[in-house]
Amino acid sequence: MRIDYVDSCTSTLDILTEPPYDTLEAPFALMTLDQRAGHGRQGRRWQNRPGESLALTLAWPLPSPERRGWYPLAVALAVLDACAEAAPGAALPRVKWPNDILSPSGEKIAGILVRLDRGRLLAGVGVNLVGEIERGREGLEKAQTLESMDALYGGVLADADGRCEFGAVLARNIARIFALVDHGGEDFRHLQRRYAVNCLTVGSSVVVTTPTGATYSARALGIDPVGRLLVHNADRGHHALDAADVHLARPKQV
Repeated sequence: MRIDYVDSCTSTLDILTEPPYDTLEAPFALMTLDQRAGHGRQGRRWQNRPGESLALTLAWPLPSPERRGWYPLAVALAVLDACAEAAPGAALPRVKWPNDILSPSGEKIAGILVRLDRGRLLAGVGVNLVGEIERGREGLEKAQTLESMDALYGGVLADADGRCEFGAVLARNIARIFALVDHGGEDFRHLQRRYAVNCLTVGSSVVVTTPTGATYSARALGIDPVGRLLVHNADRGHHALDAADVHLARPKQV
């Protein structure tokens, strides 16, 4: 798979919507260690510290509609697999539905954003690799790096070559897992079970903020076949969430 690297850019997601990448046949990926204007969910900004964080976007052939909600979740599993492959024996981060990768103490290690564009799926991921977090910057108030989470990552990510190699490992893992989601069947069901096991949200008490601004408490029960979070609230009963902010009220014991 083609994986391009740029020294610096505004957003790897944005670049893939521009020439020459807008007409390039998927799959392929673009990454940088210096992203200046990354995107988060619901219009938020995702800022990476230059040289110390990875920004990567992978373009994938447009999948069938019935499983599209699972591709952001599949990226999360790819991040875990890339960590395990790059630094065997290191502590692994955990997943918060739908698009955050957290340290064991609940600090943000990585964020994921998936979009549809020109008949392709664009999967963007930003990973805090090494260095000091500038907590005064927007979006980094509760962030952490892989290096700070486990010293084993520090050795692997000690220089730019190691950080770029981690990006290549991550891109290959995203492509591998996307192919499993595309195929469906037992491989896809295994991914669904893996996600539930690694997701801190499942089994936890959560606070839900809807797009209209309503807030309520609920219990997260699982993930449905299209990737929505299944929750239960005393007033609302059992229902599925596909567009809401979900905050952990009480982390699941692991």
